[in-house]
Amino acid sequence: MFFIGIFGIQNKTEPIASEAAVICPVCERYGRYEILKSYYYFHIFFIPVWRWNKRYYIQTHCCSRICELDQETGSKIEAGQSVFVEKEHIRCMDRTAAPLCHSCSAQLDPSFTYCPYCGSQLNR
Repeated sequence: MFFIGIFGIQNKTEPIASEAAVICPVCERYGRYEILKSYYYFHIFFIPVWRWNKRYYIQTHCCSRICELDQETGSKIEAGQSVFVEKEHIRCMDRTAAPLCHSCSAQLDPSFTYCPYCGSQLNR
């Protein structure tokens, strides 16, 4: 946050939609996800005046990922339209440096054979 006297610049992230009991578009497991909107805004006396850099994200709970959602799909969801989020609509960062456990979604060292948190064997 940048604040000088009576005006400033701030980042805000807010949930705009939530889906439960669906197949995750990231890991293709049964779970739920939320659609988030993030943007910067200029405010005067804490009243938002101008917004920019609006981006949409999908936060999954089954695989604990946050991926960027394309602008068109995010805008439709924000407008209240029913949109089925597919793999083509999202861009995820490559997680080869920190693999996840398939059972508990914990971040693991690539050299692990078993998850130290839940004890399940990792598929390599």
